[in-house]
Amino acid sequence: MKKYACLLLFAIMLNGCDDGDLTPEIIDFEGLNPESCDIKTNELIYKLKPQEALILQLEENTLDDVVGEKTINITDEGLTQLVYRTFDGVISRANICDAIRPSSPNIIRDSKAKSGTITITTTPDTSEPEPDGSTSIKGFNHVIYMSNISYEIVGGVQVDPKSFPFGSLKTTTYTSPTVTLNAKAVMCNPTKIYNYNADRSMIIDALDDSLIQNSETLEPRRSTITATQNKIVFNTYNTTNIPAGYFCETPRPATPEINETWTALPTGTIEVVTTKNGAQYIHVVTIKDVELSNSSGLKFKLPKTFLFGEITTQ
Repeated sequence: MKKYACLLLFAIMLNGCDDGDLTPEIIDFEGLNPESCDIKTNELIYKLKPQEALILQLEENTLDDVVGEKTINITDEGLTQLVYRTFDGVISRANICDAIRPSSPNIIRDSKAKSGTITITTTPDTSEPEPDGSTSIKGFNHVIYMSNISYEIVGGVQVDPKSFPFGSLKTTTYTSPTVTLNAKAVMCNPTKIYNYNADRSMIIDALDDSLIQNSETLEPRRSTITATQNKIVFNTYNTTNIPAGYFCETPRPATPEINETWTALPTGTIEVVTTKNGAQYIHVVTIKDVELSNSSGLKFKLPKTFLFGEITTQ
């Protein structure tokens, strides 16, 4: 962050003296897509024309994984800056991003935005459904809009305030959850079952007690997932060694800690097929058309038919 801030400030200082014969610039980068100098931090974002650049400097992690809208005010002292820059020759990414810039072309003029508002709207970038119906979160789309941006050309010529879309930028640092479970599930009681694997678990609470019965089925038993019945929760944990019995304890133990929680939307169904093997009954639990959501508003779909696991009863 400091490296980029110094680069922008140094360029402005180099051009602090002008010939005094200035006219207002026409600053128009419409239709050009923004790019990032570093796709991990996204601190310096730019749009290029052959001899012009529009450079947006952001604080680190401004483009984060939080879905929604945020606004940032541009001030003289703020870390967020917008700079319009012109050159005396054709430029490339290196002229904006390299710590040691190419010796040519030279910067002719810098116009720093004196005021204005930046609005950033973040939405998840979700994949198209796979053949099995599942989706994943590939990253995030950040739509950036500039409102009432007022530039001041070095030397004092003022450019009228403008509002315009800066563009959309994708970030891909997010790792979409992977739901993997064991073949065998476990029943805590007739209304709570669970399955887990290493550092993740899936729990079905308030289970419809008509689903698991010690009698063979001719047709699958079915029950709808609602907000109060058949509640499905998928958790990831800060350990790979979840102790036996953890899921059946009430209240739930404080450790291991949960990293992230995803809950099933009130759609989809649970199906159970029961067969008998000697004195035991084998209940195969399948969930269908389930979409999981977290507290940040992210969503992804499991395969349309997802095997929760087998439960054995006597």
